[in-house]
Amino acid sequence: MLKHTRVLCLGLVTGLVVAMAAGNASADSITAEAIYEGTGVQGGLVVHLGCGDGELTAALRVNDRYLVHGLDANADCVAETRELLHTKGLYGPVSADCFDGQHLPYVQNTVNLLVTNDLGEVTMDEVLRVLAPEGIAYIRQGDSWQKTVKPRPAGIDEWTHFLHDAGGNAVAKDREVGPPKRLRWVAEPRWCRSHEIPSSVNAIVAAGGRIFTIFDEGITGTYQKLPQDCKLIARDAANGVLLWKVPMRGWQPEFGTGVGNRWGIHHTIPRRLIAEGDRVYVTLGFLDSPVSVLDAATGETLTEALEGTKGTDEMILSDGVLIVKITKERSVTATQRFGKDALDDTLAAVDVTTGKQLWRTENTRVVPYALSAQDGRFVYHNMDELVCLDAKTGDEMWRAPNLIGSTVGGGSTLAITDGVVLFHGNGRPEASTGAKGKKGKSALYLTALALDDGKSLWRRGGNRGQAGACTQPTDLFVANGIVWCGGSLEGRDLRTGETKKKLAIGELISPGHHYRCHRSKATERFLIWPKRGAEFLDLEGDDHMRNDWLRAPCFTGVTPANGLSYVPPSQCFCYPGVKVFGFLAMSAEPADQLKPATSANLQRGPAYNEISNQQSAIENQSDWPMYRRDGLRSGSTETEVPAELSKQWAVELACPGSQAVIVGDRLWVAEKNVHRIRCLNAADGTDIWTFTAGGRIDSAPTIHDNSVLFGCRDGSVYCLRASDGALAWRFAAAPDERKVVSYGQLESVWPVQGSVLVQDGVVYFAAGRSSFLDGGIMVYGLDAKTGQMLHHHHLEGPWPDIMKEVGRPFAMEGALPDLIVSDGKDLYMQRIKFDAELNRLPTTRESDLGELDMGANHLVATGGFLDDTGFDRVYWMYGKRWPGFYFAQQSPKAGQLVVFDDSTTYAVKYFYRRIQWSPAFFPAEHGYLLFADDNDNEPTLDERGQPPKAIDWLPEEAATDKHRRGGRGVEKGTGYVRQFPAKWQKMVPLRIRAMVLAGDHLFAAGTPDVLDPDDPVAAFEGRKGARLQVFSTKDGSSLDSHQLSSLPAFDGLSAAAGRLYLATRDGKVICFGDAADP
Repeated sequence: MLKHTRVLCLGLVTGLVVAMAAGNASADSITAEAIYEGTGVQGGLVVHLGCGDGELTAALRVNDRYLVHGLDANADCVAETRELLHTKGLYGPVSADCFDGQHLPYVQNTVNLLVTNDLGEVTMDEVLRVLAPEGIAYIRQGDSWQKTVKPRPAGIDEWTHFLHDAGGNAVAKDREVGPPKRLRWVAEPRWCRSHEIPSSVNAIVAAGGRIFTIFDEGITGTYQKLPQDCKLIARDAANGVLLWKVPMRGWQPEFGTGVGNRWGIHHTIPRRLIAEGDRVYVTLGFLDSPVSVLDAATGETLTEALEGTKGTDEMILSDGVLIVKITKERSVTATQRFGKDALDDTLAAVDVTTGKQLWRTENTRVVPYALSAQDGRFVYHNMDELVCLDAKTGDEMWRAPNLIGSTVGGGSTLAITDGVVLFHGNGRPEASTGAKGKKGKSALYLTALALDDGKSLWRRGGNRGQAGACTQPTDLFVANGIVWCGGSLEGRDLRTGETKKKLAIGELISPGHHYRCHRSKATERFLIWPKRGAEFLDLEGDDHMRNDWLRAPCFTGVTPANGLSYVPPSQCFCYPGVKVFGFLAMSAEPADQLKPATSANLQRGPAYNEISNQQSAIENQSDWPMYRRDGLRSGSTETEVPAELSKQWAVELACPGSQAVIVGDRLWVAEKNVHRIRCLNAADGTDIWTFTAGGRIDSAPTIHDNSVLFGCRDGSVYCLRASDGALAWRFAAAPDERKVVSYGQLESVWPVQGSVLVQDGVVYFAAGRSSFLDGGIMVYGLDAKTGQMLHHHHLEGPWPDIMKEVGRPFAMEGALPDLIVSDGKDLYMQRIKFDAELNRLPTTRESDLGELDMGANHLVATGGFLDDTGFDRVYWMYGKRWPGFYFAQQSPKAGQLVVFDDSTTYAVKYFYRRIQWSPAFFPAEHGYLLFADDNDNEPTLDERGQPPKAIDWLPEEAATDKHRRGGRGVEKGTGYVRQFPAKWQKMVPLRIRAMVLAGDHLFAAGTPDVLDPDDPVAAFEGRKGARLQVFSTKDGSSLDSHQLSSLPAFDGLSAAAGRLYLATRDGKVICFGDAADP
C-alpha cells in the first residue's frame, strides 16, 4: 500500500466575521468559462491543483453538475480558500484541502478534470492515475494551456441497453470487472422505497462516461396511497457526481396500491431507456409516449418525439436505426400474453440521425422482451416463428418455425452474437403428446440459427430461468464463443452446441430462499448470478466468489461496465448488519491489507497539551455532552424541562445540522455538509467560534472535559479546545489519503462517523465502510487527551472458502460501521461486541435468521443510527440481542425511535401492521403508535409453527391473526412479539421524527398524519406544518403542543439545563425554554 505523507492544515479556526479583500485577477489568470470551453468538460469532479486564494476554485462551480475540490500544499492558501467558499455559500460542493505536494488524494480513474498553473512535484503519471477514462488534465505551459486526455482503456465496455446492446447478449466485453473489493463511489438513496411496491430502479444503462437510471424518488417506507415520483437521473459513471434529473410523466400510474405490486411492474420497462454516445433515448411517459432524445451531458430535450414512435413499449438501437415495438394493450398482463389473440403490435424503425421513419409494420404479434438486432438484421419472435427483417428497409429476410406456448416463466430469450441467433423458449403442450394421447408438458428448448439465412445450427433442451420469483426470462449468455444458459454449469460451443466447458463451483450458491428477482448479467470472464447477492462464476479460472453482502434491486440487477460493478440500492433486508447500502460502484482490484495506525497518524495542533481540567465524569447531570446524551445513547436526561414552552431563540445554520450538544453555557452543532463545527452561546444563540474540518461531519461532536471530539468523513478524528476551537490533535484513522465521491461530496475511503464515544477517557470509533470493501473496518480506542492509540481491532471479511463453506440465506458473518454504543461496560457496533480493550467478545447465534444473544440490554439500530430514510424494514430496539432478519412490528421496546431511562423504554412505531412480506403503514388512517415498556419486557420470537405467544396489544385493525402471524411470507415468522403488556400505549396523529425524555416529560416533534388528495406527500415534505408535542411519561397523556415553523431533523432533539433544543431539516437550531420566563 502506498503510504503518503500526511499534511495537516493548521490554523483553520475562523472568527464569525473575517474581512476578505478579493483582489483583481492577475493578468495571466484564466477564467472558469475559458477552461470549460477549452476542455469541453460539462460536469463531474473537477480538481484545482494549487488553489491559491480560492477565486478560481469557487468560479469552477458554474452549475450543479460540477463537484469542485481545491488542493494546495500551502496551509495558508487552503485556509483562505475555505473562508472564501464559506463566505460565498459554496462550501460542500466546493471544498479545499491540503496535500503533500506529490500524491493526489483520490482513488484511481475518478477525476474528470484537473486544472493547474503548475504541477510542482506531482508527476504526470500521478495525474493520469487519478483521471477518469477520457478525463482531462489542463495544465499551463508557459503562455498557453496544454490539454491532455487520458485514453479509454481497451479492456472496459459500456452497457447501452437493458441487456448490454441491441443484440441482447448481456455480456460486457470488460476484462476489469470482477468480484468487488474496492469502492469507487456511492450515491443516494440508501434504499428503494419498499419491498412491496414496484422496484424503485426501473432501468439502468451506461454510455459515454455516464450512467443513467429511471428511479422512483417517492416517499420511502410507506405502502399505500403515496404516488411514485420517477425521474430519469444521470450521473458521472466514474465518480457518481449527479449531473441532472428529468421528471418522468405519468409513470406506471396504475401501480402503487395493493399487495404484491413488487411483481406488477411491466417487464418491458427496463427496455425503454437506451444511451449511446452523447444521446439518451427514452419514453418519458408511460401511456402512449413517444421516444424522446435528450442530451446526455445536460438532460436537455433535443427531440420531443421521434416520428412514428408514440406508444413505444420496447426499443433497440443498432447502427443508427432505432427499432421500436408499439403495443396498444396496457395492463399487467400486457407482458404475459399466452395465445394468438393479441394482434395489437406495431414494429417501426427510425433513422436517429435524420429523425425520419424508415419503415412500419402494423398488426404484428411480437413476443415481449424478444427483440434483437445486429449487422443490419433485426429478429423478433411472434410465438410461431422467428422472423428476420432488414433493419433499414423492413424487408423480410427469412422465417424459421419455433413454437412457444407462453412468454411467462422463462418463455422467451432472444440474442444475436457473431452471426448466430440464439432463442430459448418453452414449446407448446400441443406440440407433443404423452401416454394415451394426453397432452404433454411444454418442453424448454434452446436453438441456434444462422443470422444470414435462418438455417438451424443446433437445438438442445433448455433451462428454467433462475429469477423465478418474478418470472424473468431465462438467462442466455455467449462469452468468448461459449453459450451459457439458465442455471447450467455446462458451456456449449456457439456454432455446434457441443459441451465445451464445465464449471466446478463447490458451495458457491447458498441454499434456501429464492434467486433474486432480476436477470443475471455477465462479462467475458464472469457470470454474475443473483442467488443471494452477486455470485461471480469465473469462466477462465477459479476466482469464484459469492458476495451475499451485496444486493441489487429487483428487475434491473447488477450492471457491469466501465471496469466497475454498478449495484443500485435494493428493497431487501437480508443480512442486516452486513449488507451494504446505497447506489454503489465497485472495482475488482485487490484491496490493501489494513495495518493499525502508527505515530505518523497523529498530528498535533497548537492546543496540544494545553487543555486543562481533565476529568472523565459528567460534571453536571443537566448537560447533554454527546449524541443522545450518554454512551448508552439513551436520549434521556434527568433535567426537568417544563411542558409549557416558548421559543427563546433560533439560529440559521449554513446547512442542516446535527443534534445539538450542550455543556454549561455553550452549545455545539455540526454543520454537516459544510464540514464545520459551530459553537454557540446556549443562552442566546450568539456565535462563539467555528472550525472547518476536511470533510463532512455527519453527526454531533462529543464534549469531554474541555475538549470537543468528533469524527469526520475525511477519515480522521479531531480534538479541539472547547473554549476557542483551537486544534489539539488530529488522528488520521484512514490508512491512506484516498478519496471517493460519497453522497455528492468527497470523502475518505475509510470515513469516520461524527459522534465518537468517550468512555473512561478513551475515544472509540470505527473507520471504514464494510468489512468486505477496501481491506475492511478498523476500530480504534484513543487516549482522549493525547490522541495516542491505545486499542484497535481489524474487521475484514470473512471471505468464504466457496469450495467448502455453505452460505446461509438470511444471515452471515461480516460487519458494517456504526456509532458505537456502550452498556456501561462493553461496547457494541451493530452485530459486533467488544470489551473496553476492543477484544471481540463471543455472541451466540440464537436462530437461523441471525439473531444473536448479546448478553446485556443496549440500543441497536438495524439500519444504523444515522439512517433517517424511514424505510419500513429497519428499526431501533433496546434489548439483549442483535435482532437479525426478524421484524419488530409486534415487539416491545422497538420502533423507529427509542429513548429510555433506568426503568422504562419509550418508542414510536410507524409500522405496526404488516402486509405480505413487510411491515406497513397507511397514511391518515390511525396514526402512529407511541408506547412505554418496562426495560425487562424483553422481545421474544413467535416462531413459525408454534402457538402464538404474542398478546393482543396493537390497535384492532392490526391485531388480527392475519397480521399477527404475518400474513403471507410466514417463512420469516411473525418476528418479535411481547410477553407482557405495555405500561401505556396510544395512537398519535404525529409522524415523530425526534424524541427526547426529560424528567417526567416525553417531548416528540414531527409532522401531522394527514393526506391531501391533491398533494399526497405534502405532510411528509413539510407543507402541512410540524408540531412539538409534550406527553406525560406516567400515562402518555398529552400535556401541551407547540406549532413549529420548520420540520424537525431526524433525532434532532436534545435537552439541557431546563431547555429544549431542536435541530431542523431546513438548517436551524431552535431553543425552547420555560414559557413563564421573560
